[in-house]
Amino acid sequence: MSAPGLSLSDRPASPAFAMFLILMLGATSIGFSGIFVRFADVGPAAAGFWRMVFALPVLAAWMALEGRRTGTARSGSGALWPIAIAGVAFGVDVTLYNGALLHTTIANASLLGNLAPVGVILGGWLIFGERPTLRILGALLLALGGAGMLVLPKLSGTSAAGGSLLGDTLAVGAAFSYAAYILAVRRARNRADAGRIGLISTAICAIVCLATAFVLGETILPQSLTGWLAVAALGLIAHAMGQGLITLALGHYGANATSLVMVWPSLVSVLAAWAIFAEQPSPAQAFGGVAILAAVLMVRKG
Repeated sequence: MSAPGLSLSDRPASPAFAMFLILMLGATSIGFSGIFVRFADVGPAAAGFWRMVFALPVLAAWMALEGRRTGTARSGSGALWPIAIAGVAFGVDVTLYNGALLHTTIANASLLGNLAPVGVILGGWLIFGERPTLRILGALLLALGGAGMLVLPKLSGTSAAGGSLLGDTLAVGAAFSYAAYILAVRRARNRADAGRIGLISTAICAIVCLATAFVLGETILPQSLTGWLAVAALGLIAHAMGQGLITLALGHYGANATSLVMVWPSLVSVLAAWAIFAEQPSPAQAFGGVAILAAVLMVRKG
């Protein structure tokens, strides 16, 4: 979760290049989440649980510093339900995304996960009455076309990229779950500070993931040192460090940088999966992925 960015006039001048490096490091950290899940020897929901558990101390420190810096912290009165919905939605998101990684390529899971802005735009239209512009509608059609290029070859049985339709379906479900999370956080931000929302929603997400892991009969405790290191990296690097650095950078670098934040983690995921697991993208994946990422940029600029 990222706090709203501030313009350069809202903050003391900082070296732009340093802020750019911080932004890129945060986005790159998030891009490795799929790699860490692959190395974790626990179930999809259990991996989500450990991701939240390892991130909680960092988020608690963030909330404390946030309150100390501003001298006053909004109690979040009236924000409990939106925060609770955000936590549940995020729990569903990480469980479905981690599950998708077991049934499809990291490239497909990451690129289809970028359909979240589609859900945010549709949700804003249906729930908040925010009519999208023609540019946004064009971007949504482009995103859906890109998703079709990733999924349709598997429907016809001609895909040679690996994975299954089930994995792609789970990835799409994760994208729309994340969209629900974003919409809930947006409502909660009117009543509570970002640190408080992050801490409480992450704790709720951990409970949801743990309960789901028990219901599904997953392996919950990592079985090896590699497994423990993987789930620790999920929480500390992909979650706390990634989101924290992005939040810090956007506070100085400007909100327009969110366009880069939206697309860079997916590119990192694709390249890392290619290098580590030899998951070479097919031409359909390449074109479909470019279409989705281009649509995301259009949505952010629209």
